[in-house]
Amino acid sequence: MRVLAWRVPPFDNGTYLVIDDRGDAICVDPAMGEREVMRAIRDDGLRLLAILDTHGHDDHIFANAALKEATRARLAIHRLDAYRLDPARRPPSMIDLGEMRETAPDDLLEEGPLTYLRDVDVRSVHTPGHTEGSSSFHIPAEGILFTGDLLFAGSIGRTDLPGGDPGAMTRSLERVAAFDPATKVYPGHGPATTIERERRWLSGLLSGARAS
Repeated sequence: MRVLAWRVPPFDNGTYLVIDDRGDAICVDPAMGEREVMRAIRDDGLRLLAILDTHGHDDHIFANAALKEATRARLAIHRLDAYRLDPARRPPSMIDLGEMRETAPDDLLEEGPLTYLRDVDVRSVHTPGHTEGSSSFHIPAEGILFTGDLLFAGSIGRTDLPGGDPGAMTRSLERVAAFDPATKVYPGHGPATTIERERRWLSGLLSGARAS
């Protein structure tokens, strides 16, 4: 198994391909990185089976439609964030990315194992706080966690946007902070990090949140 990672402009989004030994792949958070993802699929002869959205903010889902149309991959998002894929229902965006094509999800995620890749154990972990349906994607055997806008290197996601919840964010952070310290974190923005590195400052933040 291997991971291809890009930091996609203009918002430094993390876009990722998880590839198994068969050449099957899943994409986590296409963002605005369809060119990078499609180039890798073509160059490596990959088959994209699924697109996993960590949450439904525009900067993370913009390329959903382009990738789905090009590859016929299934589109999956937590059921509580599915409404954000519908332009008529989602909250107003704080950013202007231009016209975004509507793409309905094929699969509404809960918490538990995902079966898109036969040889890679990928698990959806419901980690609300940034949005109601924010999810992280965990690959236990490889010690990898895709956190979306829950946890970054040196910071955490916002909770002041529609659907944000500071209490839920604290509980989600406590949950991922308990993962194996060696777990590599691929966040929704910025560079990769580890649970161990982020625990050093998260413990103080979480203590303060619990006390308030």
